[in-house]
Amino acid sequence: MGDKSSILAEQLGYVIDSLDRHVENLGEKEFMYKLTPESNNIQWLLNHLSRIVNVSIPRIVKADPNWSPKGWPADYKDQAYGLEKMMKDIKAGKKAAVEGLGKLKDEQLEEEIPLWGGKQKRKTGVFAYIGELYHHRGQLAFIRGTVKRLKEKDPNFLK
Repeated sequence: MGDKSSILAEQLGYVIDSLDRHVENLGEKEFMYKLTPESNNIQWLLNHLSRIVNVSIPRIVKADPNWSPKGWPADYKDQAYGLEKMMKDIKAGKKAAVEGLGKLKDEQLEEEIPLWGGKQKRKTGVFAYIGELYHHRGQLAFIRGTVKRLKEKDPNFLK
């Protein structure tokens, strides 16, 4: 285990654990609400985060662009899973992703592996996906904050 990979594993665990407070008391209408017709809703964001944690990060750890967890549905991204299932999937993926990332040696982070459009350093993929987790968690928080303010202005909003 390397010092850098331990820090990255801790960072990965932190951002995933922070999702709990962002989905606390989340109702079905808010879960599916889109700020604009083109926007992502929270359901989509959590589905995407689940795929990153369960598939994308482990593929980078294993340096295998075709790896998928046993039993992982090929059409996961097309499913309208509920909040409880996706949070359960995210937590299961977190355990495996954090353990796998934490076991990498520092020199493995520098290895060139197959990534988007060619070979890049493994750490490039790890950095990108941890950044994606923060980015989409921020979008989720933005939606929650906006909905909260809209409900304060109109108590019947999303009823």
